[in-house]
Amino acid sequence: MASRSKQPNVTLAPGEKFHWKGLVLQSMGFLLLQHSVRISMANEHDMHLLVNKPYWSDYWASIDQFNWRRWNDGDSFPVNYVGHPMEGAIASYLEIQSNPRDRAVRFGNNRPYWMSRLRGAAWAAVYSTQWELGPLGESAIFNQGGFTYPIQCEPNCGPNSKYTNNTGWVDLIVTPTVGTLWVVGEDVLDRYVTDPLVQRHHGTFPFLLLRAGANPSRSLANILRGHYPWWRDYEHPGQYDSAMVHAFQSALDKEPVERGDVSLYFQSQYLRTNRNGCRECRRWVRGGGITVAFQLRRYLDVYGDFNMAPDASPESSTNVGGNISEAMFGLRSGYNGKRFSVKASIAPGFVSYSRTSDSPPGTPPGNYFRTTDFAATVGINADVKVAHNMGLRFEVHNTLIRYKSPNRDPEGIGTPPYLYFLSHDNYINSTNWGVRVGPVWRF
Repeated sequence: MASRSKQPNVTLAPGEKFHWKGLVLQSMGFLLLQHSVRISMANEHDMHLLVNKPYWSDYWASIDQFNWRRWNDGDSFPVNYVGHPMEGAIASYLEIQSNPRDRAVRFGNNRPYWMSRLRGAAWAAVYSTQWELGPLGESAIFNQGGFTYPIQCEPNCGPNSKYTNNTGWVDLIVTPTVGTLWVVGEDVLDRYVTDPLVQRHHGTFPFLLLRAGANPSRSLANILRGHYPWWRDYEHPGQYDSAMVHAFQSALDKEPVERGDVSLYFQSQYLRTNRNGCRECRRWVRGGGITVAFQLRRYLDVYGDFNMAPDASPESSTNVGGNISEAMFGLRSGYNGKRFSVKASIAPGFVSYSRTSDSPPGTPPGNYFRTTDFAATVGINADVKVAHNMGLRFEVHNTLIRYKSPNRDPEGIGTPPYLYFLSHDNYINSTNWGVRVGPVWRF
C-alpha cells in the first residue's frame, strides 16, 4: 500500500528512495541526444576535431583557455536565452521526476513546491557545468575554447571583426536560473490551462497532445524515462517506472543460469600490414586467442579477450610492424538457449605491434620499438551446443584501431586573430573486419 507524505499531492511507495540510477541514466540519454544533434549538424572542421584529433590533450587545452573574464560567449540570443534555458529545464525535470517526494508536486505558492524546484535547479547547475566544462561536454566534443573564430561577419570578415572561442559565463548562469523560470512557467500552464482541459476531456488524444506540446521540457524528460510525453505523476501515485523500463529492469535482475564460459579460437583479420615492399597494404592475418566471460545477470556478461597474430607485418613502419597483440575488456548480451546462443558484444582495449620503426615512409628502417594504440571492437557470436557444457562458437567482429598519423597540422595554424590552442597531432581511425571459430566450454 502506498502512503501519504506530509507534502500535498504526494504519494510514496513503501521504502521508495531517490532514484539515483534513473537520474544518471536519463541524464546520459539527454547528453547523447544533445551530442547527436550537434554531430548531425557539424561541419567538416568540427568532424576533423572529433575524429582525427587527440581527445584528452585537446580537452585540457580547451579548458585552459576558457574565458572567465566575460559574460557573452558569442552565440546568438536564441541559443543563449532560449536553447540553454530549455536545457536547464529538462535537466531540472529529470531530477524532479527521480525524487519520490517531488515528482507529483504541482504548482503552488508553498514550501514543498519551491523546494522541489530549487533541488531541480541544483541538478541543472551540475548538468550545465558538465556540459560546458566536463569531459563529456562541449569542451571535449568539438573543443569549445580551444580555438577562436569570427562572429556575425561570415563570409566577409574584415580586420575589425569580433572573435570568440565560444566561452563565457552566460551559459553556466543562464541554464539553471532561467531554466528554473522555464520550469515554473510550464508548471503554471500545466496547472491552470492544460490540466483542466485534460480532466474535462479524459483520455482524449488531442488534449493529451496539447498538454505535451505546452510542456516541451517535461515531455522530453518523460520520454527519457520511458513514459508518454503527457504523463503526470500525480495521476499515477506510487508509480515511477514505465512498463518498458520495468520489463528491461526485470530482465536485468534475472539470476544467471551459469557462471561463465571460456573460448579458444582461430582468428583471421583483415589488417594493414607491410610486406614485400608494399607499405600499409591490407591482407588477411591469421592468429589465435582466448575469451573468458562471466555472467553478471542472465542477459549480461562481462568478458576479457586476448589474441595474437605472429609476424603479422614482416616489415616495419611508424605504426605497423612485427607481431600484433590485442586485449579487449567489455560487455556482452543476448539470447542463451539450450541448443544455441546469440550474443552481441562491445569492448574497448588496445592493440600493440612489437616492432614498429621511427623512420618515415619510403626510407630505410631506423630504430625499432613497440607501439600500443587505443582500439575498440564490436561483434556478434553464435554458439552451437554439442554437449551439456561444450559447444562451437562462430564470431564476426569489427575492430577500430586508432593510429597516430605521421602528418601534423602546419605550424602556421593559429596565427592571430585565428588563435589555435589545440595539438597539431592527427590520428587515423582504421576499421578491420575479422572472423573467429573455435570451441567453447561453459562452467
